[in-house]
Amino acid sequence: MQSVKRWVKKNFGGWIYGHLKSSASKTEMENWLSQFRDKSLPLLSEASYNVFTYHGEDGILLYLLTQLTDVPKTFVDIGAGDCIKSNCANLAVHYNWDGVFIDQSKQQLDVGRQFYKREILKGAFLKFLPETVVKENVNTIIRNAGISGNIGLLSIDIDGNDYWIWETIDNIQPEIVIIEAKVEFGNRSIAVPFNSGNHHSADQMYNGASVEALRRLGVKKGYKLAGANKQGYNLFFVKENYRLPAETTGQILANPETISSFYPESFFTEHIFESI
Repeated sequence: MQSVKRWVKKNFGGWIYGHLKSSASKTEMENWLSQFRDKSLPLLSEASYNVFTYHGEDGILLYLLTQLTDVPKTFVDIGAGDCIKSNCANLAVHYNWDGVFIDQSKQQLDVGRQFYKREILKGAFLKFLPETVVKENVNTIIRNAGISGNIGLLSIDIDGNDYWIWETIDNIQPEIVIIEAKVEFGNRSIAVPFNSGNHHSADQMYNGASVEALRRLGVKKGYKLAGANKQGYNLFFVKENYRLPAETTGQILANPETISSFYPESFFTEHIFESI
C-alpha cells in the first residue's frame, strides 16, 4: 500500500498538492499571520498555520522569521520523508530557500525530487540525499552536500536518535532548530541511549528524548526553547541572543491531550534511559 501511495505522489504530486504552491495560498497564509507581526505571543503555538505541515509548523516558522534578523535562506532537513509534508517545504516553494532533504528512503526522496522539478529548473539549489543518518556520518553528509556555517533552519525528525544527532552536529550553526521530542516521557530529562536501530519502526514506544532533555541540550548548544506545536512534540529553538521569550517544559506539556499520553511509571522502570 505504501508503495502505491508513493507512486501516486511521485507521478501526480504536482496535481494533488499544486494548490499549495499557488500565490493565493501564500497570500492567505501571510494575511492570517499579519495579526501577529507587532505583538508578542503568550505561546508560540498560537501562530500555528498549515500549508504543507500537519500541526501548525509552517505558521510558527514564519512568525519566528518575522522576529529574527538576517536569517540565511538555507535549510537542512534530516528525516525529510517525501519532502512535501515537510517543515521546509513552504520555505522552498514560497520563499525561495535552498537546502538539502535527507532521508533513508530513496523512494521517498524520488517523490520530492519530482515535486520540486519546477523550482529546480528555475535555479533553486535543492539536493535529495538517500542516507541513514547516524552520529558517525551526519557532519560528513552535511559537509559533502555543500552546506556549512550559518544557515536558517535545521529540522530533525528521524523518530529516535534525534537528540544524539543534534548533539553531534557541529559544522553548521542554524538560526532555528526544529526537533521532535517524545512527549510521552513527560517531565523527565531522559533519552533512549544511542543505537543505530533506535527508531520508531523498531519500537514505537521506546525511542527518542524528552522535551526537558532537548531543552537542556539546546542550552548547552547556545539555544533557547522558543516553543512548540500545540501537541508539544515539535520543538522550536532559536539562538539565545534573540530577544524572544523562552517557554518552559511545563508550558509545552500542559495540553490535556499531551498529558493523557504520558507513559505509566512502570514503563520507565522496565527500560534503560540516559539521564540528561
